[in-house]
Amino acid sequence: MVRILGGRAKGVPLKVPTSARPSPVRLRKALFDYLRLRYPRKGRFLDLYAGSGAVGLEAASEGWQATLVERDKGAIALLKENARRAGLSVRIVPLPVEVFLPEAQAKGERYTVAFMAPPYPMDLVAAFRALLESSLVEKGGLCILQHPKDLHLPLGERRVYGENALTLVEV
Repeated sequence: MVRILGGRAKGVPLKVPTSARPSPVRLRKALFDYLRLRYPRKGRFLDLYAGSGAVGLEAASEGWQATLVERDKGAIALLKENARRAGLSVRIVPLPVEVFLPEAQAKGERYTVAFMAPPYPMDLVAAFRALLESSLVEKGGLCILQHPKDLHLPLGERRVYGENALTLVEV
């Protein structure tokens, strides 16, 4: 069972689409403990490849203004249901990430934190590079990639949580 770990929707269970691989509890807890200290005033949070919304809804529960990007229609329906059940106001964008990034850039959208957990069969380095080159994250903000621990990127800070890792790059 996937649940929201903190904030005003703490404990709310989330429905998980079959297409999703929710971020593990230990990783989410560590991520938001870190973000709470680094960004006490919160800001705008971008969750790319949102899946069940475990990360983006957690951000909204913690007080972030959250945008969740997901292309899978079944996952989008569950994202809407999960947000409604948790009583959280989030922006859900029903687009592939590769379409969203240039559109958001063209509109001048800016975020404090951008988190991505692409499906692992993808070229994770290319997906992360596209985010880093999009200019969507404001100065002093973070781009974060969740990936298998065996992948080592030559940039940013790396944190390992079981079989998963986060690479954090400050903009």
